[in-house]
Amino acid sequence: MKLRIGTLTTSLLMVATIAMAQDDARMEKNYQEKLQKKFVKKIEWVTTLAEARKISEKKGLPILAYFTRSYSP
Repeated sequence: MKLRIGTLTTSLLMVATIAMAQDDARMEKNYQEKLQKKFVKKIEWVTTLAEARKISEKKGLPILAYFTRSYSP
């Protein structure tokens, strides 16, 4: 019985790992497609709040924050 449970657990972990790897590939593909959209290319995006604050203070512009979970590798 213990062998069956161990085998089942191992099998489930392997399936979950494969599914996550495929999901990572799909998310990377979606991310790359998102980078090609017009709204992404029109704005000079920065990746840190500190950098955004410097630019905001220097140019007197507000900070536009775009948060997403789906395409974050």
